[in-house]
Amino acid sequence: MSQVIRLQGIAASPGIAIARARSLHRTQLLVPRSKVSPQKIAGEMERLTTAVAQARTQIQAGIDSIVTSENGMPGGNHTMILHAHLLMLEDELLIDATRKLIEQRHINAEWALSTVSNDIKDQMLSLEDPYLRERAEDIEHVSSRIMRNLLGLDEDDDLSDEKFAEDCIVVATELSPAETAQLAPTPIMAFVTETGTRTSHTAIMAQALGIPAVLGVENITNIVGPEDMLIVDGLEGWVIIQPDEKMLARYREKSLQWHAMEKRLRGTRDQPSVTSDGIDIRLSANIELPSEAPFAMDYGAQAIGLYRTEFLYLDRDHPPTAEEQFRVYRHVLQALAPRCVTFRTFDLGADKMPRSMQSRDRNPALGMRAIRIGLKNPDVLKTQIRAILQATLDTKGQARIMFPLVSGVPEMRQLNRLVAEVRAEFDADTLPLVPVGCMIELPSAVLTADLLAKEADFFSIGTNDLIQYSLAIDRCNDDVAYLYSPYHPAVLRAIHMTVTAANAAGIPVAICGTIAGEPHMTPLLIGMGIRDLSMAPSAIPFIKFALQTVNISEVTAMAKEALQMSTPDEVERLAARYMQGLAVVPS
Repeated sequence: MSQVIRLQGIAASPGIAIARARSLHRTQLLVPRSKVSPQKIAGEMERLTTAVAQARTQIQAGIDSIVTSENGMPGGNHTMILHAHLLMLEDELLIDATRKLIEQRHINAEWALSTVSNDIKDQMLSLEDPYLRERAEDIEHVSSRIMRNLLGLDEDDDLSDEKFAEDCIVVATELSPAETAQLAPTPIMAFVTETGTRTSHTAIMAQALGIPAVLGVENITNIVGPEDMLIVDGLEGWVIIQPDEKMLARYREKSLQWHAMEKRLRGTRDQPSVTSDGIDIRLSANIELPSEAPFAMDYGAQAIGLYRTEFLYLDRDHPPTAEEQFRVYRHVLQALAPRCVTFRTFDLGADKMPRSMQSRDRNPALGMRAIRIGLKNPDVLKTQIRAILQATLDTKGQARIMFPLVSGVPEMRQLNRLVAEVRAEFDADTLPLVPVGCMIELPSAVLTADLLAKEADFFSIGTNDLIQYSLAIDRCNDDVAYLYSPYHPAVLRAIHMTVTAANAAGIPVAICGTIAGEPHMTPLLIGMGIRDLSMAPSAIPFIKFALQTVNISEVTAMAKEALQMSTPDEVERLAARYMQGLAVVPS
């Protein structure tokens, strides 16, 4: 019998699948590069226009082909990624920039498209925010589709219906949203890829389709043989190749346990988010694109706790106008009414801002970034504030303005003055109240949280950056990634100190970092006084389910004990012991 192989990856979409492997191999595109005469520029423009039109038709066909989910979780809104790709075909970020390059450099459409898309991807991949880094996928997939059309290539033959006509597990280096959509109507049991993270498009679409997925499994395409039997554990991130009968029996039982729990999770969508002893907890969503709004609502989001606005500023010569921003913000407020939307002002380093504002920083994480750029360029920041206020006035929607990377009271006072100056441009009698708050991400903000609470209308704790800055860890550096822990006593004490200051001042406080969507952190956060959690939309049902088993007095006592502990391991063991009795995921 073949040797059993166990490989660890990232648990990206929950569930258990047992089936035979089918490998998917993508053809590498060769980009032709040639100079064209001025007389042929118009012809290249026409070729690009035709390729974009074909891409539009192909993406729409992909949307139409996806079968509406019948598993009780959000059905159809996983097409939001493909809808976002449709919008990108109209955006200056990619298409207009390609046209300009053809005209300026007198090069063929393929060369121009490749150059522009690579530049944008490089910018996005160097961003601090992991969510925004993942959006480089959008550029890759849209440009690849246009490129295939320019080259006159058909859809990849490796996606033939015959190959995936029976229950199987797809194994690939990576999967594009279009490939995932094309595979959706087939009897696919799970996805396994060498690349990707929990925020990648494969993860998002797998979650929405109810298909287990394990991503980031190194070299899996070279290890798995044709027709190998696989177990995919999307709960813990394991891929087991050629399992024995004992393993198969254990995972079949685990699959039954998961389906029973999934049924309970589906039932939470329309239920209130309350603890077992009746304390209300607000569950909000973190989103970036307008097309994600219905996705968030279908998962049961009560508000948008973090709306990222950075995409409006990327890869352009000048900052977006108030009108450009207004249209986006208005759309979001209309789509989510009457839910409140918290708009975070741009959070980019100086090297990622529009080209007219760019500067080089030796250490971007500690240099010109976010509100530091805004305060140096107040007209740019005021334009964004103006667009948010105008959208609120136009829709009568509920909005909040949130400033990132605030270090202390002087900056918060400057920001409040800018908001007051913009508000003065409007009729005070008609402009709705728009609270102004700040993110707590820096140790200096934590240590002066009691003072900041007198200047801000609300706090939102950005734990991703807070952990990074508190522990002096570069999140993108694998050599020190092991030190990155939300269980670190310094991190817990920083959260508790911020909550205490906010409560004393009577202002709301939320958590909007990754840990807000991790069930194993839920009891600790609630125990420290957090009553508002903002997370990826797909995490909301899990957190709501976990809340139903949380008792406030118990988790308060647990958090008090955790705050006295000395090491991250001690805290993690304490949280694990508590979670063992909650059955949030099957064991």
